[in-house]
Amino acid sequence: MNPPRVWNKQSIQELLERSDYAVERAVLAIYARQTQEEKGEGGTICRNSMGFSGSDGEWMSHLARDIEGGYKIPFHSLWRIRKHMKRYWRQLVEVANENEARKIQEERGEL
Repeated sequence: MNPPRVWNKQSIQELLERSDYAVERAVLAIYARQTQEEKGEGGTICRNSMGFSGSDGEWMSHLARDIEGGYKIPFHSLWRIRKHMKRYWRQLVEVANENEARKIQEERGEL
């Protein structure tokens, strides 16, 4: 069994910089942290430090729903989205480290 990878700000931002796929996954990961009410409204309602910020809520939620439907972010738009997603590094570190812990539990048969 491999030791778990520990994600931090630098490793998340480096991944986002080099991987278009990681940018799309990051959008979906942050969208998953929106409340059900926010997902229904298509924006940010709660000030809970989870999901998208108020200024990104509407357009990023729309983008996430498009990605879920199979939409691929055009190359000319990736730079803007990549820049925005880097601001969410704290939440992305939490998600990535939770995923690493889950993988280990699955390998051990604990889940």
